[in-house]
Amino acid sequence: MPDIQLHHIEQGQGQPLILLHGNGEDSSYFEHQISAFSEKYRVIAIDTRGHGKSPRGVKPFTIKQFAEDLHDFMDAKGIAKANILGFSDGGNIALTFALKYSERVEKLILNGANLNPRGVKPLYQWPIEMGYRIAKLFANKDEKAKKNAEMLGLMVNEPHFEPSELARLTMPVLVVAGTKDMIKESHTRHIYNSLPNAQLAILKGDHFVANKNPEAFNAMVRVFLSGYSIRHAMMDDLPTILSLRDRAREIMRSYGNTFQWPDGYPRDDMFRKDIESGGSYIMANESGAIVGTFALLPSPEVTYNVIYDGQWLDNEPYHVIHRIASTPDSHGILDAVLDFSESQVPNIRIDTHEANIIMRKGLERHGYQYCGIIHLLNGDERLAFQKRI
Repeated sequence: MPDIQLHHIEQGQGQPLILLHGNGEDSSYFEHQISAFSEKYRVIAIDTRGHGKSPRGVKPFTIKQFAEDLHDFMDAKGIAKANILGFSDGGNIALTFALKYSERVEKLILNGANLNPRGVKPLYQWPIEMGYRIAKLFANKDEKAKKNAEMLGLMVNEPHFEPSELARLTMPVLVVAGTKDMIKESHTRHIYNSLPNAQLAILKGDHFVANKNPEAFNAMVRVFLSGYSIRHAMMDDLPTILSLRDRAREIMRSYGNTFQWPDGYPRDDMFRKDIESGGSYIMANESGAIVGTFALLPSPEVTYNVIYDGQWLDNEPYHVIHRIASTPDSHGILDAVLDFSESQVPNIRIDTHEANIIMRKGLERHGYQYCGIIHLLNGDERLAFQKRI
């Protein structure tokens, strides 16, 4: 029987998305995620046992017990299955829970998790271990020292996962870390490589990337939860990409846009150059079928050098999104492309034909600002948009 009730913040409706904070924190860590994800999901941010407004209780103060607390919480809330996003020790709780109750996890997001204490860079781990030893010396005499010893003990003595255990997790998993994370990048990649159905995202920032770089973090999570996976295209993918181009042309013509991609355009060699430059991407759905493609290329874009009836938001380096194409029966492709691009680069420009209503509405929905008119090399006009992340 549960000995405590976990304090939590709940917002939104739809599929449950449970947020688990890190050591010594509380649900407020996710201030930039709760409102953002509640537009589509039933977001529940929990205060772990002994953290925030959740009582300590009498049961053990361990990652394993925190996972059991989550199980009891979901039962009490009537949640049979949920997406779970765990940060740092919250990621370790989420991983512990998923290994024992895999049937209760729809998708799993591990941000800054580690398999064992050796996964933490020594620069960060040594002060934690020193603080733990000092707190432990006074734990029997001082209540504050006792609490501190319990908190630090979680990072000194736990977790203890075997990489082979992770092979049992068949649900989709997103492994996220910052470029300057306190978790060794090799360790993060080891977690990713040990999971059979995982995606990896290394985002600009430190261990607290979700809080300090929320737009990029949230965009990457939205792509993952959408069910699409995105990877660099290879030359072997070219025939599939060209087929997607032809299907995209059919979609445009079906709603009256007969101007944007005439027969023979975009040319085959454009897609080939995108692949060679490393800027071409393909998208697969949850069954693995390729359903979309696009290019994300660094500046300069020659046709953006001159803009009429307006101006760009800045003169800083940017990336441009080109040649978005998808199968007719795929939904949310544009949102996934924009989310992914926004997770990768901080300044994006894009253009589209005036008749491409779907694209224009999508750009508006994502906060892109109309900047003016540019001309392609053949003289055709395009509406130009930009977003700074």
